[in-house]
Amino acid sequence: MITATRYRAMAEINRQAKLSTAIARAESDISTGKRIQVASDDPIAAARVSVIRAAQADQAVWARNVQTAKSIAGQVDTALSNVSDIFNRVKELTLAGASESVSSSDRAAMVQELNSLRTALTNISTSTTPTGQSLFPTDAPLLVSTSATQRLPATAQRSTVFDGIAYAHGTASLDWVIGSAVDAISTDDVAARRTAADTALSDIDKAVSHVTTQHAAQGLRAAQLDSAAESLESASIQLSEERSTLEDTDVASTVMSLNAKTLSLQAAQMAFAKVNRNTLFDLLS
Repeated sequence: MITATRYRAMAEINRQAKLSTAIARAESDISTGKRIQVASDDPIAAARVSVIRAAQADQAVWARNVQTAKSIAGQVDTALSNVSDIFNRVKELTLAGASESVSSSDRAAMVQELNSLRTALTNISTSTTPTGQSLFPTDAPLLVSTSATQRLPATAQRSTVFDGIAYAHGTASLDWVIGSAVDAISTDDVAARRTAADTALSDIDKAVSHVTTQHAAQGLRAAQLDSAAESLESASIQLSEERSTLEDTDVASTVMSLNAKTLSLQAAQMAFAKVNRNTLFDLLS
């Protein structure tokens, strides 16, 4: 009889110990916000969380790549806007310089401004990013990884933007057409100057059209990068939600379970204490 009672007491003590462990674990789950603390807590969910964690690490790298590429694309867009402004001004000066009423001193000032615009164009073509990379690289632009399967450029090759324009006389650069405008305005003979200016104006229009096309192409690159950023953000949200479902503590249900276990432990302790107040003679009777 005493042995049986001893075993029952030990069993009750073990049951209460398990309840205490479960309560401590529930409290830990609530305080940390994580229900999986070691893989053995839920091996299947832990394995999936590991896969998600790796995917999130990859996405963090791709997201940084996209942000860097978007920054470069924004700088390129600004640069091309400046090139457009340059050629709009070149056209204004060429039209004004072709007039027979313009004085030689005015034409000299126009030539000086055109040369300044030419220098500005060269500076834009050779400009760099804050990290020292060419904004318009001489080689093919670096393709930026935005996913496991997608690589996108942030800019265009320098020769694509500034060279290879088809003019009336043949193929030449953007710089060349400003030089032809300078030559036209520098011509003293009015008739010859007007003829040269007309040819230069035609070429300037072709240059403006080329810059507009390049600007539009840059807009498409920027749109692709924006789309990649949106896709990464969407995927990141989905992964975070799935990971949270697998890994995070369901606070409401855990609190309910904690309360139930706490009440059970308290009741068991009270009952155990009451039973064990009996004397040996009480047990033998």
